Amino acid sequence: MRSLRFVLLLMPLLALAAARPAIPRLPALVFVSREPPSGAAAGAIPGLGPGGRTLATGGKLLVRGGDGGIRPLLPEGALFDVSDPCVSWDGRRIVFAGTPSRGSPWRIYLVEADGRGLKALTRSDRALDLAPLGAEGARFRRYDDFDPCWLPDGRVCFASTRFPQVAEEGGVLASNLFTVRADGTDLTRITGERNGAEEPAVDPATGRVLFARWWLNRYLASETETTGITTDRSCAVPSDTVDLWHAVSVMTDGDGVRLAGGDPRGRASVSAYQPVLLADGTLIGVRAGRLSLLPAPGRTAVQIFPGGFAAPRVIAGAGMHGASACAPAVLPDGRIVLSLDRDGRGDYGLYVVRPDGSRLELVLDMPGTLELDAAPLVARPRPPVLAPRLVSPMPELPVASEARLHDLTNTFRFDCLNVFTNAGLDRPFPGAPPMQRGVRIRFFAALARPGAPGGDTAVLVRESPVTPAGGVHQEDMPSDVPLFEQLVDDRGRVLRSASGPAHVPGFNPGRFGTGTKCVGCHAGHSALPVPESAGLAEWVNASPSARATASSAAPGTAGPAAIADRLTQGPAAEVAWIALSQSGESVRLAWQWVIEVKAVVVYALRPDRSHGTDVRVDGCELAFFRGGRETARRVLRGPLSPAGTRVDLNGVRVDAIEIHPLRVTGRVLNRPAAAIAEIETIARLAAE
Repeated sequence: MRSLRFVLLLMPLLALAAARPAIPRLPALVFVSREPPSGAAAGAIPGLGPGGRTLATGGKLLVRGGDGGIRPLLPEGALFDVSDPCVSWDGRRIVFAGTPSRGSPWRIYLVEADGRGLKALTRSDRALDLAPLGAEGARFRRYDDFDPCWLPDGRVCFASTRFPQVAEEGGVLASNLFTVRADGTDLTRITGERNGAEEPAVDPATGRVLFARWWLNRYLASETETTGITTDRSCAVPSDTVDLWHAVSVMTDGDGVRLAGGDPRGRASVSAYQPVLLADGTLIGVRAGRLSLLPAPGRTAVQIFPGGFAAPRVIAGAGMHGASACAPAVLPDGRIVLSLDRDGRGDYGLYVVRPDGSRLELVLDMPGTLELDAAPLVARPRPPVLAPRLVSPMPELPVASEARLHDLTNTFRFDCLNVFTNAGLDRPFPGAPPMQRGVRIRFFAALARPGAPGGDTAVLVRESPVTPAGGVHQEDMPSDVPLFEQLVDDRGRVLRSASGPAHVPGFNPGRFGTGTKCVGCHAGHSALPVPESAGLAEWVNASPSARATASSAAPGTAGPAAIADRLTQGPAAEVAWIALSQSGESVRLAWQWVIEVKAVVVYALRPDRSHGTDVRVDGCELAFFRGGRETARRVLRGPLSPAGTRVDLNGVRVDAIEIHPLRVTGRVLNRPAAAIAEIETIARLAAE
């Protein structure tokens, strides 16, 4: 009877335990538990964005052990608030940001994984003479250090507002990246961002420094202003608004900036604050309702970009009931640990989720506090060590005069091998400007002017011709200065592509003594592979620069322009030219200038039997024209391939090409019709 009564008493407890979700098996985690913001800071997320990165609400640095137990890592009262812990590669030490009191600056601290040896790596040591900044210099006497991470060589990289500069928007101090040794020596600035560089991490495959960059340029392209730029949108060339944080990477000395991932065809689709890279190049980052994160971020979501450059997929947050998510980190088993406010009340807990967004599981949610910035407290494989190559430090003060722009002792070389280069087919990059003659490039610099509207003044540094092959090769460009570029035609009108004007909507400083080498002029161009030589770079896909026409086009389809949109995958009506019939049809590409053609590649439409598409094109005839006269013909025999059927040419000079399908069988969208998915024309502008 006594045993039966014990079982009856135990049954409700067993039922309660069964009703609770199972806590997932995890390694030890280090994280912060912080008080929620209030008053004017309500709506901010501590540690996130210009409005929350140094918000001090009070918090503790904690460890959740592998057994689920929670313990403090620091003695009571050691610091008032903490954020952004990062574990060393051997799992033995932790760096984090902290502040001793509510009104004190944030600094970088180091502690052993067992809580011993707490010390500050950075300190308040403003040694700059701020007199050149005038009355505005007083506001730079306080600066904050935050967002630390370990580099593979044992140094610590962190973000800071210690370089005295105000962002172009919001009146906040601009942030940049610095490095320091683990003993607190050799403090070095490695970025020269105009508005912001935050949340550094390390690419596990390459060892490069990944970070979130505030991509903003208040200077817009204009054709009514003699300077070519304006800050008045009503006087600007129509374009979308660019004011966001995206993920870029650099070498550990700050050289070689390139876009790290996203879908550059859109704005929200490239947003990635608090970025993390997986070994296969997959990017994970935070997207906010307000892409600038100012004055508060709004609802946030953690999104993933498979392989790096792809359409994003939300894995947590931005769902029903106002959920928000942030602070992703990768666990050893490939799952993602993140912070989630599941019902929109501002109370964040720790969760784990698979990279595909499935199996979202609660880890812990302590009542009344925000659990943020979790990181696995384990040893990790050390990424490649990239030795710093640059020895010249960046200037301690912003550029304050035009004299520095013409100082030939502080320069770098700018090389874009071909501004007309497009990404490959089906790659998520917008198009480059169309190929044309007489193009010129303008280089502008932003000179810091504390106290002035926007905190700077734009100055035209140089205007130079672009070679007929699209090349830009400029020596003696001012180094470590925020620069942006603009392409104009021979009448001074800014070039347009399908995605807008050829005007860089952000800033790209070049490091002293380096050389910039890239191709293209569009969002994400820095991610394109660069040919080994300028000669190879001259040859590009010229089809997007042509005007496409056709003998006929089926209603409700993309029309003839689809053969030059760089798309072969997707719904047939959106990616292919589809004619009205099977026989006697043709499609034509025509260029404003004569081009020299190396090869033409014709792509068949992919079969999609579920939508009634199994068209087959057995051969096609290519006719080449110059000045209205046919100059050559070629025949492609056999069925066209969805992977492309190529015909090589011996530099034939043309200004138009016609493609005639010869024998067509099958159907497109359940009716008989000729169809071609894409035509690549590998060419360059012909010499005059």
